[in-house]
Amino acid sequence: MKNIQRTLMILAITLMAMSLQGCLTSVVTAPVKVVYGAGKLAVKGTAAAVRAVVPDGDDKKKEDKQSDSDHKEQQPEQTQQPQTTP
Repeated sequence: MKNIQRTLMILAITLMAMSLQGCLTSVVTAPVKVVYGAGKLAVKGTAAAVRAVVPDGDDKKKEDKQSDSDHKEQQPEQTQQPQTTP
């Protein structure tokens, strides 16, 4: 009788420990998600501050794209005519 009670007690403890592993995962990953979110916000804020201090960064890219498209529009298209042999 004592062996049965001991076996049931060990089984109950094992089942409780296994069922709590899901909760343990949630408890451990929650702070990681918070730190990740805070770090992501800090990086975005820093990037925005750098863009505010250095205003020419985006303008140069836009000017380059516009000058490339203007340059392409100014060039006349060359068409090849088929050569005929007599």
